[in-house]
Amino acid sequence: MGDNGYLHWMATQTDTKWCNDSAIEGDIKHALASGAIGCTSNPPLTYQALTETPELFQDQVDALPKALTGDDRVVELMGIVVRHIAKLVRPVFEETKGAHGYIRTQVQPNLSGDAEAMLAMGKTLASWGDNVMVKIPGTAAGISVLEELAALGIPTTPTVCVSVAQIIAAAEANERGVKRAQAAGLQPAPSTAAFVMGRLQDFLTVLNEERQAGLSKYDLDCATLAATKRCSAIFEERGYRQQLMPAAFRSPHQVAGLSGADVVMTIHPGYQAAVLEAEAAGDILREPAINKPVDELAVSRVYRALPEFVQAYEPDGLRLQEFDAFGATMMTLEGFDVTGWQKLRTL
Repeated sequence: MGDNGYLHWMATQTDTKWCNDSAIEGDIKHALASGAIGCTSNPPLTYQALTETPELFQDQVDALPKALTGDDRVVELMGIVVRHIAKLVRPVFEETKGAHGYIRTQVQPNLSGDAEAMLAMGKTLASWGDNVMVKIPGTAAGISVLEELAALGIPTTPTVCVSVAQIIAAAEANERGVKRAQAAGLQPAPSTAAFVMGRLQDFLTVLNEERQAGLSKYDLDCATLAATKRCSAIFEERGYRQQLMPAAFRSPHQVAGLSGADVVMTIHPGYQAAVLEAEAAGDILREPAINKPVDELAVSRVYRALPEFVQAYEPDGLRLQEFDAFGATMMTLEGFDVTGWQKLRTL
């Protein structure tokens, strides 16, 4: 495969950076050649790598102790994949002196309410390499863990953030943690906050169908993009040290609509290809679009039809204690568990 011209342009000619959202070696190498600065993984993507490219990992898998079972074995399987990817992205890490070149890996999804367990697992994941970022969900417990990891100088990526309120809470937690790290004489670590926009859109899509609200995919694409742009504007206005990471795209127009923003996108190979196709068709252009407004009529249709979008869109739409029970949070965590973690337990 050749370089992805649009993404290479975005990475080299604008303030926008991007990562590969896949644990498959071929995808990662292609993305790096197209300007990617790192990689994102999660339990489903780890399972895909182990089952679709087993030859890369079989010797290490076979060497695992036979007595190792259940969740402990899953953690070791993840470590095998993560350490492999860490080597692939290490040249970027060294070239940028630790600013980029990370592989992001996620704690066990069903621990999302257990701060002590997530903190312990986060330390384990971080031990796999200095260019490993620990993904912690934006739940009430997760927000506290994010601060603790930042205070220890451990790189983090808040994930399962499906509302503006969660993104703000994660950024504020990182600020507190960084200040504590500095006070302790530690070097603060970088952090990227994943606004999992596509997971929010999936939730809104389910609600739209259940309630027969009559919203189009275009409406939902626009609404989710508008929420992401709001996150970007808040980060710029408040000067957070953390970088926003738009994730789980559902349209190439969402990628193009964020071009030029000071963010680090994470883009699945399927949408990397969709971006190429959209540019070839003349549907997207090589011009920064972060400051271009989203279709206000489309956003207002979603705002009026779905109260849950209002909760996700408004900075004060959810309180900390409401993060865990928000439908998009629950649906996303369940998906990571069922389609990833539980499948890894079968290997």
